Amino acid sequence: MSFSGAALATPDLNEAADDVCACMEAPYAQIEQAMEMLNAAQASGDTSALIAAQGEMLGVINAASQCFNELSVKYPEISQSQDLQQQVMAIADDQCPNPADAMFSNQ
Repeated sequence: MSFSGAALATPDLNEAADDVCACMEAPYAQIEQAMEMLNAAQASGDTSALIAAQGEMLGVINAASQCFNELSVKYPEISQSQDLQQQVMAIADDQCPNPADAMFSNQ
């Protein structure tokens, strides 16, 4: 038996990471907008603005979930392996860091 067939079945983790970055571009922009709204709301003490910022974050969660659902269809091998998922996300984090990570690391 040849391993060449197995090598062809191995998913391209860099390609998957590129797809993660492309897919998350809009949700990451939403995160940045929500963070700006949240900072302004906290500075002003405007509770209605805080609620609006929280709503914006829920939209981000929904968009990200849809993104990853689509990617799991495109990359079934990765979706079935925690190790491969972690590898892809490590590559994606280097290429297109989540803007929320910077916010939480500064606290």
